[in-house]
Amino acid sequence: MVDVMFLLLVFYVLSSLAMSQNKGIQVALPAASTGQASAVPQMVVVTVDSQGQVFLLQEKVEVSELAAKVQELAASRSGGLEALQKDGIVLNADQTSQMKQTVAVMDQLRQVGVYNFSISTQDGAKP
Repeated sequence: MVDVMFLLLVFYVLSSLAMSQNKGIQVALPAASTGQASAVPQMVVVTVDSQGQVFLLQEKVEVSELAAKVQELAASRSGGLEALQKDGIVLNADQTSQMKQTVAVMDQLRQVGVYNFSISTQDGAKP
């Protein structure tokens, strides 16, 4: 009986970890052979999909509203905006998205003092 409970616990923990890794919208990331893994404790993900739509975590937002939404999100997290500015934001941009939309997102994030970005790429792929 204890064995079964232990296996259920292990299954639950592994499932929870697998689900918490992807906090953004699924996009086709560009390839990079020099990418490095980063460990951010409370990862905030901003995604630009192939149609140019912007998502904060998994919530669709307009680019013009992104700065305000990031401030709201930061206020609800431990450490507030200062922690978010220190830890930075992970930017997922689809490889077919327009660069102007990604630059507009980065501009909105800079307006709230976030200058630290990690840009997601495919792991170990060659461009």
